[in-house]
Formats: sequence, structure tokens, C-alpha cells
Amino acid sequence: MFLLALSAGAQPVRDRWMAGLPDSLKACRVSIPGTHDSGTYGVKFPMRHYARTQTMDLSRQWDAGIRFFDLRPRLVNGTLRIYHGPADCHLGFREALLIIKRKLEEHPSEFCVVMTNSAGGGLEGVDMTMDDINSLFPIGMLASFKANMTVADMRGRVLFIHRDHPTNGRDWPGTVVFGWPGNVLSHHARMMSSQEMSAVLWAQDFFTDGGKGNYVDSKWDIVTGMIREFASAPEGVWCINHASGYTGSGISTNINRNAKTTNARLLEYLTGHKSPIGIVPMDFPGQELIDAITFLNTFAAE
Repeated sequence: MFLLALSAGAQPVRDRWMAGLPDSLKACRVSIPGTHDSGTYGVKFPMRHYARTQTMDLSRQWDAGIRFFDLRPRLVNGTLRIYHGPADCHLGFREALLIIKRKLEEHPSEFCVVMTNSAGGGLEGVDMTMDDINSLFPIGMLASFKANMTVADMRGRVLFIHRDHPTNGRDWPGTVVFGWPGNVLSHHARMMSSQEMSAVLWAQDFFTDGGKGNYVDSKWDIVTGMIREFASAPEGVWCINHASGYTGSGISTNINRNAKTTNARLLEYLTGHKSPIGIVPMDFPGQELIDAITFLNTFAAE
């Protein structure tokens, strides 16, 4: 029984929807709703307009069904803080990790993916990111990466995906991504663990055109193109397909406008869809869209 769709009293069970997934299902074929710049709900005026991408805090995101979290740590006065570009999110990196850890402890049927992407602090900040993760999570809660890892391999664990490589010779929890260029779509990125287990990653993060064209429509074509391709992807391929993005630039940036249009289109597009779509990070996702993505796993469970 897939818990999101069917539960006692016919109420969705969003905080533990993964309980209904079969253990043998490949983790890369699970359709996972995610948030882009997940910690930005704390951004304050005047940066809120062009730096905030979420209104739900991390705990509420989890309870809504989100299982991919995008955290951007910056080294500030010896500690890591969550930032979005120059905007302080008023959230510590360790604080964010502890929220996710608590949710996993409370819901052992679940797993999540956390992507880290340095927002400043250089190599020292990247190394500290790895140190904070290793100090807060016991080994049993850190997923050991391999291309064809299953839901059973992931339950009760977090898979860390890092956009930045630590100091040479240092191990890292989870996987580091190599070859993910910014603001484009790539079928050639690679995820690599410290033990040299690797997998191909299809990464789409076309986040803006700088206000030079009809970005919203171009973005939509790329998002849906990736969805169609991933339906028949080779075994072991992972996919992160960002629905997030923005139009304009500087103080005229409008994240809400793109989210409103793209999220509505995606919700309509997924009606009747039955193939896995991988990880989809979003700005301001509504509950109906989150539910639509998790519901796709009903067909994977058949």
C-alpha cells in the first residue's frame, strides 16, 4: 500500500510517505520532491524579494513530503551559516542538519538527499562542511553511495551530494559531483564516493537567462524534455531536474513569477504521468504539486 495515496481515514501520510515504497526499488528511480535553496525562509527584508525561495521551514518541508534539501553553507566567523548568494538566511548549517537528523530518527521508514553547495569560505568552508556532517551523523545514518543503491539501502539514512570537493586526501560523506556546469543542462556529470563508487548524473539547473528572452517558456521546455528523457534512462542514472529559476536580474529579480507559472504547468503535466522523474527541486512548491510528485511512486511500486 502506498501511504500517500491510501491511509487510515483516507488521509495522506506525508511525513512518512516512503514507507509504502518497495525495498527493492532503485533509489535513483524514486520520484522525489525537493526544495531549491531550502533554508531561505529566514531571509529578511530588504533581500527577501530576490533571495527567498521558500516560505516553509525545514521541519514543515519534511512534513509536507519534501525529501531533497539544498543547503548553501558559508563560513562566517568560524562557523557555517546558510546563505543564498549575499543573503543571510539566519540559519546555522549545524542547526539545519540537526532538524533533518531528528526527522530521520522519528521516521525510520524515510530517507532524504541533502545537496551542499558552498556559498563562501573557500576550501576551509568545504572541509568544515564535511566535518560538521561527520560529527553530527553516526555512520549508520550516512548512506554509502553506489549507482544502483536501493530504497532498503537508504531507509533511515541521508545521502549527501556535494557540489564542492574537499581538500585532496580527505574522505567525504556521500558523493561529490564532478562536471556539473552552472546554468545549463548536462547529461555528463558524475557522482563519486570516497570509495570511488560512481554514477552518471543528469543535472538540469538552467536558473536564468539574465532577462534576455522568454525564460519561463524556455525553462519549461527544458524541464519537460528532461522528464521525457529520464523515463527511459539507462540503469543507474540519477537525475536532478530543477523547476526553480528566476526572471530579470538584481532588484528586478522575480522568483515568485517563475515559480507560480512553472509549478502550475508541472502540476498539470503530471496528471496522468506514470514514469519516474527523479529529484525535482522547486521554489515555493504547493502541497498539491508535492503530492503529485510523490504519487508517481505508486506506479513504481506496482
